[in-house]
Amino acid sequence: MAQQAGKLDGEFAKLIDFFLQPQVSWQSLLAQYMSTFARDDFSYTRPSRRSGDAILPSLKSHQIDITIAIDTSGSISQEEINEFVSEVDAIKANLRVSITLLACDDKLSDHCPWRFEAWNELQFPASLGGGKGTNFNPVFDHINAQDNTCDVLIYFTDAKGIFPETEPNYPVMWLVKGKERTPWGIRIQLN
Repeated sequence: MAQQAGKLDGEFAKLIDFFLQPQVSWQSLLAQYMSTFARDDFSYTRPSRRSGDAILPSLKSHQIDITIAIDTSGSISQEEINEFVSEVDAIKANLRVSITLLACDDKLSDHCPWRFEAWNELQFPASLGGGKGTNFNPVFDHINAQDNTCDVLIYFTDAKGIFPETEPNYPVMWLVKGKERTPWGIRIQLN
């Protein structure tokens, strides 16, 4: 009520704003979102004659192709990157996914892309380079130049940079450190 009346001190207003924000971990939101891409479905196709007369459902699964882009512009700490990669590794263990890892500041890293199939262990590269400004366009240009588009792009960033003008035709999930907004896609706040 004091805030609505304009009688609330600035520091106290920030503290109240912090406590009123929902405290959901970004790891659980990421896991929940990624589970929607698990294309496990039942099939009632006719079995071979050797298996009998009954037609029973069989479970079919599709491998998910994820592209992960990491903003290496200098504002993302190595500890945060390691936490993110370990969470993606945990999701990779629960879902059949292949991962293409991209590192980008104002341009893609010279050593990327790194590709990890569903059966590979996620090995984080020793150096990602970077340290300059942030431009998101090289990641989207790289994905658009591929023959097959990814099922989802997960971008780990502080969202301070140049966004593409048009939204792509695949889902984009922004894991954002800081309070910057994204023009489209699903935004998850990194706490």
